[in-house]
Amino acid sequence: MLNGPVDFPSLEEEVVFLRGLVSVHRMADVILEDCLERGLDLDSGLDVFLTQCARLVHARAGFVSLRGTRGPVLTRVLGEPGVDVLEAAHWQGVRKLEDGRTLFCARLALGSLVLGGLGLVVEGTFDGGGGLVMKLVEAIGEQLDTAVLGFLALTDGKGALERLDALTTEPPPASRGHIGRYEVVTPLGTGGMAQVLVARTRGPEGLGRLVALKRILPHLSSDPSVVQQFLDEARIGLRLSHPNLVHVYDFGEAEGAYYIAMELVRGVDLERLLHAAKGPLETAHAVGVVCQGLAGLHAAHVLQGEDGAPLELVHRDLSPHNLMVGFDGRVKVLDFGVAKARAQRTVTLPGIVKGKPLYMSPEQARGMKLDARSDLFAMGLVLYQALTGARAFEKPDELATMHAICDEPLPPRPSHLSRALWSVLETSLAKRPEARFGSAREMADRLADACRPASDSELARLMERRFPDRAREFQQLGRPPARGNPMGGQAVDETPIMRPPLVKSSP
Repeated sequence: MLNGPVDFPSLEEEVVFLRGLVSVHRMADVILEDCLERGLDLDSGLDVFLTQCARLVHARAGFVSLRGTRGPVLTRVLGEPGVDVLEAAHWQGVRKLEDGRTLFCARLALGSLVLGGLGLVVEGTFDGGGGLVMKLVEAIGEQLDTAVLGFLALTDGKGALERLDALTTEPPPASRGHIGRYEVVTPLGTGGMAQVLVARTRGPEGLGRLVALKRILPHLSSDPSVVQQFLDEARIGLRLSHPNLVHVYDFGEAEGAYYIAMELVRGVDLERLLHAAKGPLETAHAVGVVCQGLAGLHAAHVLQGEDGAPLELVHRDLSPHNLMVGFDGRVKVLDFGVAKARAQRTVTLPGIVKGKPLYMSPEQARGMKLDARSDLFAMGLVLYQALTGARAFEKPDELATMHAICDEPLPPRPSHLSRALWSVLETSLAKRPEARFGSAREMADRLADACRPASDSELARLMERRFPDRAREFQQLGRPPARGNPMGGQAVDETPIMRPPLVKSSP
C-alpha cells in the first residue's frame, strides 16, 4: 500500500506507473523463489532486485543496505551513488546531489521495525520534485521489505533483526548453492539480461578453479528470445581465444538455469578507473589500455567459422564499462552479448538500435548495417574520453547525443595532445566508415607509433595504487575456502554492481 494518494498528470503516466508496480511485485516473487530453490544467499537476490528496479526508473546508481541489531550487515551498491551509502541508508525522500543528479531514498521498515534503506540515483533534477518517481521507489522498498522477511523466515533466529545478524556470524554457511557442477561463492554484478556470480568448479577431487558464472535472470529464463540470445553469446564465446578477450570455458543448463562459465577477471572496468582518476589518464596509460583492447577486438573481427569463412563478428556495444583492466595489467574486452555474427541465429530487426548512445557509431545510430569499423569508432570515443576526461559528443539527452555523433564535428584538439595522437582520433572518429582505419590492428599500430603504450607492469602498478582495497579482496577471493566463503567482486555487463569496502560486517 502506497503512503498517501498519487496524482497522475495523464492516464498514460498512470498506466506506466501501474505496470512498474506489477513488474516489481512479480520480479520480487520470482527472485525470492529462485534464491531459495538454488540455495543462494540473500545478497544474490538483492543484486538482481536492485539492478532491475534501477532500470524501471532509469537510475544509473543506487544501493540497498540492510541493518541488524548492531549496524549494517549487508550492502549492495550499483554504479557510483556519490554519497556515503551507510549514512544515506537512514535518509527518506528526495535529495538533490551536488553533481546535478537526484537521489530518491526509502526506508526499509515494517511498522517500527527498521530493516535498512534503499536509494536510487537518477540523472538530472525534477521540476515537480519527482513525486511519481518517489512513489515508485517507496513501492519498491515496500516490496523489498516483504521479500527480505520471506527469505529470513526460513533461517534460524529470534526475530527479523537477529536473523539479519546471523548473516555476519562466523563461520558462515559452508555452501551458497550450486548451479550445475559449480558451487556459488558470491555475486559479482547484474545487467539487463543476466547475473554474474563467482563460482568454483566441483570435480572428483573436490573444489577446482574460480570462474565467473553468468546466468539468465530468473524472471527472464522462460523467454525463448532471451535464452536464444544467451546461447548465441555462449557459442560465440567458445570460439574466441585471445589474451585480451575473456575466455569461455563451457555453458549448459541445470534445472532450468542456463549458464556460461567464463574466466574470472580480477580487476575493474575502465569506467571506474576513469572515475577514480577524476579526469584523463596519463597518455601512456590511456594508450596502453586502448591498444590492448584493439588487439582483442582484432582477434574477434577476423574470427573464422569451421568452414573457413569469416564470421564477421561485431561487438556493437563497446564502452569503458566492458573494457576490464586487470591487476596484472592485462586488458580484457568483455561482453559480446549483443554481438552480431554471420552464423548467429538471433538477429536484430532492421531499424532497431542496440548499444549505448554515448559510444555509438553514426551508422549504428541510424540503424544501418554494421561492420568492424563501427567498433573502431566506439573505441575512438573510448580513447577520446581516456585522454581528455570528457565524452566527445555528449549532450543533455540521448537523442541529441546521437544527432551530434552523426552530424557534429570533433571538438578542437586539446593543447596537451600531440598532433600524431589527434590524427589517430580524427581517423577513428570519421563519420564515414571508409575514412576510418581498415582494421583494429592498423589502429593499434598507428596509436602505438603516436605514443608509447604503458606496459602491463605499468598498468598493474597504476591499478594497485588506485584500488588497493580491491586488490586485497581479490587476493582473499583466490584463497581456498576453509570454514566459510570468501568475498570479492568485479564490474560486469552494462550496469555493474560493485561492493563498497564494507559489505558484510564482522561482529
